[in-house]
Amino acid sequence: MKFSITPFFCFSILFLLISCNKNEKIKTSVTQNFKTKSYLDLKLDSFGHLPSNPYIIEFKKKDKSITFCGVEHLTDNSDVNNKMFQDIEKSFLKTNPSIAINEGGSVDGKKYASKKEAILKDGEIGLLKYLSDSLKIKTVNGDPEIDYELKELSKLFSRQEFLTYLITERLLWSLYDSKVTNYDSIVSNYNKFLANYIIKKGKLSLSPNEKAFDYFKENYQKLVGRPFEINSLKPTNPFDKNGRFQEIGRKSKEIRDQFLLQKTNELLKSNNRIYIVFGGWHLLTCEPGMNQIINQY
Repeated sequence: MKFSITPFFCFSILFLLISCNKNEKIKTSVTQNFKTKSYLDLKLDSFGHLPSNPYIIEFKKKDKSITFCGVEHLTDNSDVNNKMFQDIEKSFLKTNPSIAINEGGSVDGKKYASKKEAILKDGEIGLLKYLSDSLKIKTVNGDPEIDYELKELSKLFSRQEFLTYLITERLLWSLYDSKVTNYDSIVSNYNKFLANYIIKKGKLSLSPNEKAFDYFKENYQKLVGRPFEINSLKPTNPFDKNGRFQEIGRKSKEIRDQFLLQKTNELLKSNNRIYIVFGGWHLLTCEPGMNQIINQY
């Protein structure tokens, strides 16, 4: 059968293409960037302490509310009666939220036999999940998946730079806190971290050379300016404007801040009362965006 192209057919195709283009623009404009405060402009003491721990701000308009509970993370959760945990519980129950947002990954499927067990195992994140379960409400992860963060960081930094930062910040600091100093144990944990977190979850392919611990040490020295020694690790300081390492850390936090704001905005459309537990610096930087979100109502 012979197929002929008519003027009407051409017009129909052109209309379809224009319509698709319009729809695509609509789709991409749905995501908006919310206002944040620069980490370099936060007014904190030399130790980065919050005004209180926890530091809680409520954003409220009409029947909508966002209660943001900012915390200074404890290195030891064994003090289950710590005032921080008590104040989180009081604030949570007073708010009576319809949904909660936690930091640090999905807690779906986690169950705790008691409040004490929740705190001992997972600190304030465990407590939030335990309290949410008691009200039969969902607890939603407010952090992006690592593959999303890797893609965003790769737009601004070299692979060597952002990998060195992530390995230092999310693996080596936990080993430092756990007093793991044996070289073989460090390398073993390093290999597991790359396999499970960077490659599997981050969906990033690494060459044999990039997987080597010596490769990390070489890049660490270039980025930080001193040889790697686990006993001499220094924390990332987002308030320090000097140095590439601090710049990467700041950008990582900004990516997470923007994701949290997007998630809060999305959830507030179908929930009246949101309760958030996150590190307190995120509260201070996200405060303008939270006001922007609540003022839409």
